[in-house]
Amino acid sequence: MPPRLSALDASFLYLEQPTTPMHVGAVSIFRRPKAGFDYDRLVELIEQRISLVPRYRQKVRHVPGNLARPVWVDDQDFDVAYHVRRSALPKPGNDAQLNELVARLMSRPLDHSRPLWEMYLVEGLARGRTAVLTKTHQAMVDGVSAIDIGQVILDVSPEPRVVPDELWMPRAEPSDTELVLGALAEAVHRPGELVDTARAAAGDAMATAGKIAEGLGQVFSVAWNASRRAPGSPLNVAISTQRRFAVARTWR
Repeated sequence: MPPRLSALDASFLYLEQPTTPMHVGAVSIFRRPKAGFDYDRLVELIEQRISLVPRYRQKVRHVPGNLARPVWVDDQDFDVAYHVRRSALPKPGNDAQLNELVARLMSRPLDHSRPLWEMYLVEGLARGRTAVLTKTHQAMVDGVSAIDIGQVILDVSPEPRVVPDELWMPRAEPSDTELVLGALAEAVHRPGELVDTARAAAGDAMATAGKIAEGLGQVFSVAWNASRRAPGSPLNVAISTQRRFAVARTWR
């Protein structure tokens, strides 16, 4: 069976809402090398090195009925050009324009029917610079042990690393029936997890019952506080789908 998402990674998918996107990103600014660098060379570089991060050619597949956590499956229609995109600022682009572009790109949700990442080459920056924006769902990178696509395209020395050529053939995607049978088989072979889950649920129910009286005593207080207008603050506003990107500079 395909690898199953961990409980943490699955939670990042379940928690995602239009106003709470669960992707993360990074912006890197480079001086254009003398030999030049353009979109076609970036796509070629990704194609050469994407084998170092196999997850970036996989997408999420949900189990029917949510009988188990989703699984990772190879994207049969993977197209690197869909994920590696090109953008430009009106020359000579300044940092404020770059920040505005990054904010717009980061506000857009990722397409969950495809591998959950995007990369943008931003051209037109002043002083001969280019920027690379990476955008990846947290279900793919936990920030600790996983490797981001941005790390793959960079080297620690002027000499590029050698990555052996690989002929990638996507594995067949399982059917709904196979996913259901796999989930049931996993439940049978790991009964301890079911016991732990039931025990945790029972414990939560007992704790909830024990807190009902205490909760009733707090209802009036909560209602009173909710009826009061929050103090004026830029943070006390309704959350929208839009995001802002800002940069703080420090000097040693």
